[in-house]
Amino acid sequence: MIWGTQAVGTQTTETSERGKNTLDKHDFLQLLVTQLRLQNPLNPLSDQEFSTQLAQYSSLEEMQNANKSLQSLLFLNASSLIGKKVELSDGTVGPVESVTMREEQVILEVGDSEYSINEIVKVGEI
Repeated sequence: MIWGTQAVGTQTTETSERGKNTLDKHDFLQLLVTQLRLQNPLNPLSDQEFSTQLAQYSSLEEMQNANKSLQSLLFLNASSLIGKKVELSDGTVGPVESVTMREEQVILEVGDSEYSINEIVKVGEI
């Protein structure tokens, strides 16, 4: 029992050191395994509760996979903007020179500055 508690404390420390604000599927699975390891043997987790938690884990994994696919699609679509003239929300107008993905954000290089793809208000030909 003590070892399991130490493992949870260690995981929490690693998570906070990485600066994460949300739990990912690895963290969820670690919590589920720890919960199973530390459960009361006289009152174990019911089949329904366990099935519900596994379904939540599966849903979380599918949502993360869908999110990655959507980000890839957005990046590929944004790459078609290279060489096109864009107008940005701050009034900057110029051709898109490059597109990069940084911290799950699509970043466009216009002139000497970088902008989020969300800042585009108009796209046209050069």
